[in-house]
Amino acid sequence: MGYNGYIVEWQLLVLQSPDASDTAVHRRTEQLLMPLVLFLPLLSLVIYFIPIYLLRRRRYPRAQDYFVSSGHTPPGVIRNSSVAYALKLATFGPFFAWGASGDFWPAIINSACFGLGVCLIYILRRPLLAFLDSALSGNRSITVHEFIARQHGNDQRVRLLASGLTIFAMLALTIGEALVLSAFLKPVLSGNAVSTYAFMCGLVAFMTVYAIVSGNSGVMRSAQSQLGMCYLGLFGAAALLLYLMISALRPMTPHSTFAIVFVAACCAIMPLYRRSRYVDTGPIRAVSLDSGSGGEPFGARLFRRFEKILNACISVFAVWVIVVAAMQLYSDGLSAAVIDSIAALEMGTRVPGVGLAALVLLPLFHPLVDMANWQRIAVFAKDAGDLEASRRPAAFRGIVRIYAIETPLMSLFMCMFGVIAVVTMAMPDGANTVDDFLHELVAEQNALAGAALSLLLLSVFAIALSTMSSLLSASLCTLCYDVLPAVWPKLASAKGDDVGEATRRVAIAGGGLYAVTTIALFIVADAYLQVNYTSGAFLALLFALSCAQLSFVPLMLGPLLGRTSDGFATVPSAWALVILACGAAAGLIAVAIYLVTGSEPWLWAAVPACLASGLLLFALARLWPARTATAA
Repeated sequence: MGYNGYIVEWQLLVLQSPDASDTAVHRRTEQLLMPLVLFLPLLSLVIYFIPIYLLRRRRYPRAQDYFVSSGHTPPGVIRNSSVAYALKLATFGPFFAWGASGDFWPAIINSACFGLGVCLIYILRRPLLAFLDSALSGNRSITVHEFIARQHGNDQRVRLLASGLTIFAMLALTIGEALVLSAFLKPVLSGNAVSTYAFMCGLVAFMTVYAIVSGNSGVMRSAQSQLGMCYLGLFGAAALLLYLMISALRPMTPHSTFAIVFVAACCAIMPLYRRSRYVDTGPIRAVSLDSGSGGEPFGARLFRRFEKILNACISVFAVWVIVVAAMQLYSDGLSAAVIDSIAALEMGTRVPGVGLAALVLLPLFHPLVDMANWQRIAVFAKDAGDLEASRRPAAFRGIVRIYAIETPLMSLFMCMFGVIAVVTMAMPDGANTVDDFLHELVAEQNALAGAALSLLLLSVFAIALSTMSSLLSASLCTLCYDVLPAVWPKLASAKGDDVGEATRRVAIAGGGLYAVTTIALFIVADAYLQVNYTSGAFLALLFALSCAQLSFVPLMLGPLLGRTSDGFATVPSAWALVILACGAAAGLIAVAIYLVTGSEPWLWAAVPACLASGLLLFALARLWPARTATAA
């Protein structure tokens, strides 16, 4: 039989699941392997803290030094942390399941529209950057809520309602990330609820520490390290699964062929345009405990050396994916690969029309109103003073270009990963695809499967923590700039060192309260929410809750796009309150109906209903006769 006979014999040793005769041996092996599987993801938690520790300060002269940036932030760090934040774990499960079932179009539509949504930020950059420049120079609020309130009557009620909706939406997304992360951990922890809850409490604690120790500067530096770990884990797990799939001689389908073509192309393109620099390795400027600056410490130089090694390892795994994929495609024939790929894309989708509308609208408009994106744009605006005026557009364009291209690319990589996983483990597609895949991977008694599982968990931890810590940082920024000055006027009038002390108290108290609330609501949701956390229904639920932020869109697009003869296209503050309330109510009503009926299309319908009601009310407010009288 030669070489092929050897491969078939090796398959029996590697991919054969344990039967009833060796169940006890399997359990003992699993108990020994699981700590090793979790070692790399847990070690990464310490690595992520290193840049945060290096950037810590004892005092912050201004609130923006904590909630925006404490020093110069390279454009590469802004770019990488933005991509890391956007690769949400809540989308990993549905994309994985859609890929496993061969339903590619929902993932393609969502990813493409997200890229267009990021491009919309670039198109509208001038008024946004002008507002942020003014806010930073005046040491005022840099939030989207401040922008909306100033454009529509400068009413404190508008600012408070908008900021409350943002905190609500971000808390819901944080809990969603925690629920999906727990779904990945449960099979690894043998379904032990106590161990899962203990792990989740620890990870939420890490999220809180990442966000409050050194402010937004530390969050961004840590997030770009998490992006590197995410790529290392995804590329490494994909390479190992492809190797196992080819070794086991699994039959290929049009969907699996297209998935292999896509991951090979992705792994070829990224090292070229990234030039193998997935993580920015520029100097980490030392910040003294008294907020002064100095040279780069020895620990920072060691960490930068580690980041350079990480970049090289990511490229090695990317090349491994290309080589293994090329072997499979060559054996099948290049013409067959092209025909199968076209056939895979000709398949329809099982997502309802209203679901496709939501997958278009939310990623198209949400980046514009996302507070975490506003923080990063503010970081660029703060550092833009160090650049020549002629270089600023190119620098901003470079950040947006990678953000708009790489996030959709890696989101689709997650979708194709689902195809490869299902084919490798010979699993039928179904509602519990992620859960079944993890159980199959845990059941395998070999080092390659264990390494693939460890790398996958490394990527999952990185995705969840980068998103959760960014959400917490944005929530604390909203709390300090927009909520507390209204309820605690002393904070607004604080000056000098009092600002730094007040900022520290807000960060510690707010972060602690946020963490406790996240853990409490996570446990409640896990106990009573009857939905698969890695399904399209759960993604639709998060879409509906995101309507709290999506309700900002009419109030944003009006001033940014609607220049009229009498000024910007604005509405009175009373109308702004109605628009915000109705948009948020659309999402809550859809969730309530879903909980009663269990009908998933109601959740998808929340996004179109939110935008349609908001735009209709905005148009009515512009046409209302009282508007003319007020303007006169």
